Amino acid sequence: MIVPSTTFGRLSIDAILERLAALPGKADLFNPYAGFDAEIEDADAPATRRRNLQRYLAAMADRGVSDLWLGEAPSRFGARRTGVPFTGDGRLADLSERLRLDPPLARATRETLPTPESGTSRQIWDAMPATLPLFWNAVLFHPHRGVLPLRNRTPTGTEIAEHREVLEMIVAIYAPRRILCIGRVAQRAADGLGIPATYVRHPAQGGAVRFRAGVAAFRDNRPPAAAPPSLNRP
Repeated sequence: MIVPSTTFGRLSIDAILERLAALPGKADLFNPYAGFDAEIEDADAPATRRRNLQRYLAAMADRGVSDLWLGEAPSRFGARRTGVPFTGDGRLADLSERLRLDPPLARATRETLPTPESGTSRQIWDAMPATLPLFWNAVLFHPHRGVLPLRNRTPTGTEIAEHREVLEMIVAIYAPRRILCIGRVAQRAADGLGIPATYVRHPAQGGAVRFRAGVAAFRDNRPPAAAPPSLNRP
């Protein structure tokens, strides 16, 4: 069980960033906080993403956190590009405004044209309450299909375990009172943290309606609908 801490220090947030930068990526697991894609960004892109994440975490610490919304892993158009969970290039200005960040969070890519937003990110932002939850992922790196760097895949149990320490650091620093687990990967990652965790259907692969219903129940403190017994997606 995690013992929550009320310390919101820059050193604690910096420790998270240092840990993320130090964790090794793989041929099919892109570390956005240490690596860069030369086709769309320059060598300073990982530093930009680390700075974005640092500013986001510091702003959330200043606001205080009640709920943690835990996802699976970054998508190809989300935190892989920006460094902030559930946030693609097109959401940086919106998130910056809501957190009153000036200057706003920065793009890490050279591309100036709008990039697509994942269906999962869109569903999450559409369901978001007025009080921002803390966004995080079970795995902070982008899992993709080998030589196809923009094909998402489900993270493995080993990858979830390798990122468990960082999730525990987040829980210890921010002490959320409850966790919304977006999908079965997030549910497995939250097991044993000692904080009430509620599973909702992942919005991908036709799960949007059940996802919205689950989030509505979570926000209203209603019991969730009965979930399927399997811990495999959906």
